[in-house]
Amino acid sequence: MRWVPCAVAVGLLAVTSAPAALAAEKPAVNFLDHAQILSNSDEAAITTQARSIPLPDSVHEVIYATYPSSGEEFFHTLFRDLEREHPQFMAESGLQKNVLVIAVGFEPNSMAVHCGPEVCHDIKIYDDGRVDGILDQMRPALADNSYTVGMILATRAAADTSVRRHYGEEMPTWTLFIVGTLVIVVLGAVGLIVYLLLRRARLRKRFDYIEGARDRAEELIARTEARINALHSPLAGDYLKVQWRSLLGQYTDALPTIRALEGIQDFSLHAASVKKAYKALKQINTAAAQVDSLEKFCSGDTSVRAGEVQWLLGDAQAALSRQPDNDSLRQITQRINDLAQDLSREDFDSAFARLLEDYHHMVGALPEKLYPQRDRDTPPLLGTPEWRPGMGTHYMPFRFAGFWVANNNVSSQLPNPYRF
Repeated sequence: MRWVPCAVAVGLLAVTSAPAALAAEKPAVNFLDHAQILSNSDEAAITTQARSIPLPDSVHEVIYATYPSSGEEFFHTLFRDLEREHPQFMAESGLQKNVLVIAVGFEPNSMAVHCGPEVCHDIKIYDDGRVDGILDQMRPALADNSYTVGMILATRAAADTSVRRHYGEEMPTWTLFIVGTLVIVVLGAVGLIVYLLLRRARLRKRFDYIEGARDRAEELIARTEARINALHSPLAGDYLKVQWRSLLGQYTDALPTIRALEGIQDFSLHAASVKKAYKALKQINTAAAQVDSLEKFCSGDTSVRAGEVQWLLGDAQAALSRQPDNDSLRQITQRINDLAQDLSREDFDSAFARLLEDYHHMVGALPEKLYPQRDRDTPPLLGTPEWRPGMGTHYMPFRFAGFWVANNNVSSQLPNPYRF
């Protein structure tokens, strides 16, 4: 696997005052994980490590970005997304002065480091070999699919201004071999240590979660089951109940493992059991929260309705951006905007469901080459963080449509709303 560095980009205009968001705990950490390669625990580990690294005081914000594709548009895509999702970190001509961005792209594989003017000055990004030195620290871990480790190593390299690629006189071959071997050994040792620390921290966090969620799981299941059965909405039909029953089946299968973990002394010896128990309990708790949100949506909570409509609007706009001359997508976008103006209408959930069904057919009619590529084994189901009302009951969002293309055999076994 070959990782190609992208050029470093800097903001040229310093602003007189940073946004209020930058004044929070330093450094604040944000993620734009468009490639969906980072789990919640990965993001938590990166955040913890980033805040422990002695970055310059000028670094108020660190943003980690991943993209399923990069190429020539990588830089422009990243900055366009920052302007849309985090405009507070953008100045007129680039990044705000206190922002550091570390980015990874695929197809082709690439890496980049970007910074605002003040950060670039303090980490000496303009010095010879500095950018390549930072990316060199990142490359071996990314080649091994250790994305979390790679991003942490890049952050450490950004903080250490002595890290750079040297372009001096050519050394004898034997010297290069020895130096190269030592570098590989040191990087391997550092990577292994970081990996083991992150692995134990992840296990500790998951084990603590199991301890806290185990005793209240049965009550939560009963309450959620009652809520699902009480919902009378097009968004809460048979497909939703099928997904819920699937989660209950996984929980039942994991129950002996969950009980066996009670009272153990060394959780690190039970990594596989911790993973299975955590997944079952996490899915149940996530699904319960999603059903609670769906209940509020159906009962007229305008803030919840506004959030879901805006999410759908963003998905439709993303589809329209890939085919700007598509009149059907333009019309559905307008219908979503119109619905957003009447969040209290009596038949809101029915109108929303009709929108989803119509939108589903439009997404299915798009050329497959326009679908965003997602590296995942299953579509967003109830109990996964990406699930939203209507997924699996009425439609497949554009941003997940690539799943259908890459997994035809799997998707053929799924409910119709997940298929085109």
